[in-house]
Amino acid sequence: MTKIPKTIKISIHHEEWLKSQKINFSEWIRRKLDEEIDQQLQTVKKDKFKAVILAAGKDTNLFPLTEDIPKTLLDIKGKPILQRQIEMLRRVGINDIAVVRGYKKHQINFPNLVYFDNDDYESTGILASLFSAREFMDRDTIILYGDILFETKILKTLLETQHDNALVVDRGWEKRYQESQENHPLPPELTILSDKGQGIEINSVSEAFPDTGSASEFIGLAKLSTKACSILRDLYQDVYCLDPYKEFHQAKHIRTASFMDFIQELLALGERVSALEIWRNWIEVDTFEDYRLAWKLLDKMIGEEE
Repeated sequence: MTKIPKTIKISIHHEEWLKSQKINFSEWIRRKLDEEIDQQLQTVKKDKFKAVILAAGKDTNLFPLTEDIPKTLLDIKGKPILQRQIEMLRRVGINDIAVVRGYKKHQINFPNLVYFDNDDYESTGILASLFSAREFMDRDTIILYGDILFETKILKTLLETQHDNALVVDRGWEKRYQESQENHPLPPELTILSDKGQGIEINSVSEAFPDTGSASEFIGLAKLSTKACSILRDLYQDVYCLDPYKEFHQAKHIRTASFMDFIQELLALGERVSALEIWRNWIEVDTFEDYRLAWKLLDKMIGEEE
């Protein structure tokens, strides 16, 4: 175990320089340590993770804003949502990034990305979009919905978790819906949590509003293990290709299934799925109110990251 000295001796030359720069030595040391840790994190994670951004859907709730462009290209203070997501992924060392397109797909054309298309986006669900990228997902993969913004430190924490599969969930979901002045077009994707002693795990997922206080909202950010990605490919081959109209968990047909239906499948197969809890500090752009809020909260969320 490394011993950390409680005091550090520095030369008069060092002391004079610190004073001339008006630098707090303790804060300077902490900042340098953070920079070194971030650099090592990027080096370690660079080749380990891939990322898939799901951005195929057509959102008529934001018309006329999304009448001519996909929602993921909505401008938030000078940059599209998708560009901010790509920059965030690259900032933490993830450069193998795929985007699943659908609505107005040819407008999504950022360089140095891999693209997959779900041309049946109007009649299929998010799981079908994820199936489009199944062959790309040959190692641990970060999954993002294409309409969310959040702090970079949330992504860093997700990368650092030792759990194979993890969902980022928000304990403050009820407050978000209570404060909303607009009706959200879709119900929150809720997870039921339990404390297993070695971290918080997902017990089940739900589309209904539960009476229990152990529910959290999935924010649209997850980590899937290499094994989970393999299960996804098997599911596509053994179920989806054979009968796309087969009932699948809470979906009437697997072709309309959600990402949470896939999480339920992992749980049914005995795979452990952990929860990374946050308290708000993220935004999903589903309504005009969400869009206005994203402009208002962006600086607070990204801080000095840009």
